[in-house]
Amino acid sequence: MAVAMVLLVSAGLGGGLLCAPEAPAQGARPVVRIGLVDTLLRNTSERMMQLVMRPFKVLMEAQTGMDGHLVLAGNALTLGHKLKEDQVQVGVFHGFEFAWARQKYPGLKPLIIAVNRHRYVQAKVMVHKDCKAATCGDLQGKVAALHATSREHCRLFFERRCTGENATPARFYGQITTPADAEDALDDVVDGKAQITVVDAVELENYRKTKPGRSRKLRALLDSEQLPCGVIAYHPGRFDEADVDRFRAGLIAARGTPRGRQMLELMRITAFEAVPVGFEANLAVVAKLYPAPIPPK
Repeated sequence: MAVAMVLLVSAGLGGGLLCAPEAPAQGARPVVRIGLVDTLLRNTSERMMQLVMRPFKVLMEAQTGMDGHLVLAGNALTLGHKLKEDQVQVGVFHGFEFAWARQKYPGLKPLIIAVNRHRYVQAKVMVHKDCKAATCGDLQGKVAALHATSREHCRLFFERRCTGENATPARFYGQITTPADAEDALDDVVDGKAQITVVDAVELENYRKTKPGRSRKLRALLDSEQLPCGVIAYHPGRFDEADVDRFRAGLIAARGTPRGRQMLELMRITAFEAVPVGFEANLAVVAKLYPAPIPPK
């Protein structure tokens, strides 16, 4: 999402994007502090974060009539703590990280989800169709491609499920390359430059549409479970319920305008949606399958 947002800012589309709803007749606009989990923008300074996330801020303010203040809030547990202590009113999480935060802070609630075609995300482990490997364990010492804009659930799956037992990817694979994007990573597997890559299911769908011939030279070695997609969350009692409703309704309505849809696409999502039935159960399952990292002592 970060790269796409930078392009959006550079194109000058950050301002005047949508028609804002009428402001309240009396009083100042509500101000909401929005905390971003640090993996949303890896290795990004506060100043760069404000630039990269400017389009999201504009979208939120135009759609909700609220003023937004964005802050980098640390890891998932730190962001959960800040929501509980009312240091921020809204938090933006990757789905599996929200599952971790909920374990420690069960009072947190999902407000809306960020959907990219599907109401879940999935990592796909791809190899050449002629590859003899039956499992990732058969590819020890080979070249793995993990592209530079890989989504966090793909990184998680690569680290947790795509190596031999008790081995880190850096120790297991002979080399880990970082192609620019999913298309380049899949091309590298087709061309024999890498023997394995992990991409998002939607990225694979796009590749199959744009390069059907080359995609037939690939096969899926392993698929992740259906993992929860991105979440915008809050802590009841720390964020006024009327503002919660306005925030939810405004962002869900963003896909109803052409410019709103354009912006969502550049953020690599297709819509904000209400939390679906079964989402809470999925969080519990994912927290067991992918336990939160143990913090260093």
